[in-house]
Amino acid sequence: MVWFFKRAAYCRPEWVWGSMKYRKSGPGDWRPLVEDKKEPYNSSSKKARELKISDFGTPGGVREIAKMPKTATFFAQARSILENIVDRPLISRSGLSATLSKKSIKEILGGESTGKSFDLKAHLKAAANLEKLYSNAIEKWQFELNPNKNNEGLKDRRYLFAPMEYDNRIVPVKLTIKEYKNTTKGRRIYSIETIDAEIKK
Repeated sequence: MVWFFKRAAYCRPEWVWGSMKYRKSGPGDWRPLVEDKKEPYNSSSKKARELKISDFGTPGGVREIAKMPKTATFFAQARSILENIVDRPLISRSGLSATLSKKSIKEILGGESTGKSFDLKAHLKAAANLEKLYSNAIEKWQFELNPNKNNEGLKDRRYLFAPMEYDNRIVPVKLTIKEYKNTTKGRRIYSIETIDAEIKK
């Protein structure tokens, strides 16, 4: 259940999910209430190790949403599944809307992205189930924009996290979202990374 209420200080609708609170900052954009504090740009994968079951819901509920219905053993299988959701509006559990482009599929299945994940099989599983992962993803932290990357035309680089069952563990999957200054481009799912950690109580 989601509860909506307003705080006089901000006069903006807010809602609670698990242990997180979110505030609406624009159409299809709910940001975590973290007092505008931004974490270091290079700490997103490290922060994923701090995630707890309560961030996503109850233990039983999280076990259920962590189950992935699709499988992909080969890159071609994952690519075929991802191509079916290109340009389809997706909304995360924390309320952030984004789309997947054909260019992003190349990034997700490319060497740099797969190399960051701790296990190739886990990465392909996450890629095949991107739609479900994104629907259950939360944005717990905000991060500084990495000055060492190409940020031309970029307003923000946002990181969401979702639980995925893999090898008898519930592991975090990091989803990178690019938010552009040009609003016609909107937000694009850019890459994914499976983190070698277990989400516990």
